[in-house]
Amino acid sequence: STPFRVSTELARTPWNADSMLLKVGIKGFEVPAEQRPPANLVFLVDVSGSMQSPDKLPLLKNAFRLLTQQLSHRDLVSMVVYAGASGVVLAPTAGDRKQQILDAISQLEAGGSTNGADGIRLAYRLARQAFMKGGINRVILATDGDFNVGTTNFEALIDLAERERDDRDRARAACGAGARR
Repeated sequence: STPFRVSTELARTPWNADSMLLKVGIKGFEVPAEQRPPANLVFLVDVSGSMQSPDKLPLLKNAFRLLTQQLSHRDLVSMVVYAGASGVVLAPTAGDRKQQILDAISQLEAGGSTNGADGIRLAYRLARQAFMKGGINRVILATDGDFNVGTTNFEALIDLAERERDDRDRARAACGAGARR
């Protein structure tokens, strides 16, 4: 009945006795998988050179592997990558095709410059193709925020994502779009 729970832990930092470190944990209410609407998830992944360090792309790949185990046959997952260019690594794929999804995750490698705008456009195109009426439809951007090619202004990229989202919503309303599986 509680929507989320917060836990905290406070400790001295090992590198400076005069400072403290606060750990905040948030746990949301879990909806049983059979009660959750189907999901159409498009992951837009930055695979530029700035994502090479162990706390970026490798960590993200591990998180995607964990998420894959939570997907069901009702869900769709897609993956778009961008660096100097953008491309589809995984077309809309049913969540129970776990090995195919894991193989796509495994092939992610970092390198090159960062052109996020092309990736945003491509990700929203995939999201529109696989739209699920009554489902959870999301484009999820995974980046360190280092955009250095094409549109590099962060506010301009947010505006682009909002326009893509709004165009999707208007098109759906105009044609009464149905579910696509």
